[in-house]
Amino acid sequence: MPLLPDRQKLLAGAAVAASLAVVSLFALRAGELVAYPWDWSPDEGLFLDWGRRALEDPGSLYGRSFVPYPAAYGPGFPALLAPLAPLGPGMLGAARVMALLWTGAWALAVYVLVRRAGGPAAGVAAAALSLAAFDVSFWSMLVRPDGPMLALWLFAAAALLPARLEPGSDRLSWRRIAAGSALLVAATLTKPTAVVHGAPLVLGWLLVDRPSALRLTLSVTTVGLVALALLQVATDGGFLWLQRVWSYHGTQVGLREAILWHSLDRMWPYAAFAALAAGIAVARSRSPRGVLAESAWLLPLGAALVVPLLSKYGASWNHLVPMVPALSVLSGRFLANARTGPALTAAVAVALAATRPFPLPSDLDRRTASAFYGFVKEHTQRTGGPILATRPELAYFVVGQPVEMEGSCFAQLARHQAPGTERVLERLRNGRYTLLVQLHDLPEEAGLAEAAARGYVHAGGCNLSFYLGTAPVHLFTRKDLPLYLSPPAGTRCGGPASAAALSPRVSR
Repeated sequence: MPLLPDRQKLLAGAAVAASLAVVSLFALRAGELVAYPWDWSPDEGLFLDWGRRALEDPGSLYGRSFVPYPAAYGPGFPALLAPLAPLGPGMLGAARVMALLWTGAWALAVYVLVRRAGGPAAGVAAAALSLAAFDVSFWSMLVRPDGPMLALWLFAAAALLPARLEPGSDRLSWRRIAAGSALLVAATLTKPTAVVHGAPLVLGWLLVDRPSALRLTLSVTTVGLVALALLQVATDGGFLWLQRVWSYHGTQVGLREAILWHSLDRMWPYAAFAALAAGIAVARSRSPRGVLAESAWLLPLGAALVVPLLSKYGASWNHLVPMVPALSVLSGRFLANARTGPALTAAVAVALAATRPFPLPSDLDRRTASAFYGFVKEHTQRTGGPILATRPELAYFVVGQPVEMEGSCFAQLARHQAPGTERVLERLRNGRYTLLVQLHDLPEEAGLAEAAARGYVHAGGCNLSFYLGTAPVHLFTRKDLPLYLSPPAGTRCGGPASAAALSPRVSR
């Protein structure tokens, strides 16, 4: 292979240096989040609780009741977090370190997928591009199943992506089939949306080699059915029973359109750059055939297949995060044979990194959260608990209690009289809970809000900040327990007389 001209070597070196600078900046910002001792998404406490229960009380994750709240996404993420449970309060920080690792795995998979077509410099630049929109890629640093699912999906692509989407261009070995099948099933057990993300990686082989497509389909189906059977046996049938939770989530008018517009606002540079890269590839080859045959098309296709699910209650823009690494791989492979491809990719990555802020908590956020969770812990130590929280679920984690009910879907479950919700109503009426923590109001269904109003009084609250902004979280103590929040100075907290002062919604 002839040596590159000095100028091209210099350009490739500059692209690698710029790309590593972007990756380093991401790591620096991520490190700041690792050091933050509180939740940065209101649901992170739920996943920490699943990890703890996977070690201490695995049966509760698949009991035939929604109280305590079961592991609705599958066993993959709780199993991943379970080894961290002995760390106690340090579990959140350790989980964020783990998040840094699975985010690095995401970037590594992008590197591998692009390096094959364009060499190391192109791979590094594409990996940096996949992280550069910090206001999207930060999501992988949250303690949620999205990050590990995404890494597993991308590594499945590294095993299964055909050379070209052309008949006879490639053939799957049994080794690739086994690795890809295991990774796809593992991704699905971490978050079920991996089923739709991964479908094109399997079905795309029908365009390339039908025997390979058949063998891969049989392998994925077999591995998936074996995993399902083992889960059913291990959970005494609780795994499939729990899947009814998704039928309780009805559609929400206008939600899909809102998510698409929000995602387009954040991700359009990736689509625009992919279009530019495709144009460059067509101009170089003087034919669109090569662009159309690029197998990396299967990745954005898989990311887009989730769109029909976005109208489901509870869906959010995070479902489209896979589109960012998918388009990064596609763009990098389009530019694989362009001399300036790595430099162009790195330039876009630098531009995005310079203009897209990584959402991070402030010192005020830290003081406020410390005051809030400090009160929740002190109140429970003095009264014995239990508590009821409609988010943030970290309130359960800090007092060592299993998550009683997941806050965002509480109303949906109560409306359908899901098993276990009657326990919450009974405990409210009997004053069993000593403290109520409310980011979301208790629903009117079944008299839940009425029972709370009858037995509890406002004890104060705080305007807590998360990645999505600042929102009021109210505290209600049982009427016979005169324990009220005395807000420390320099926080966004207020006492029982300040209910109206807590902001209905404060933008960051």
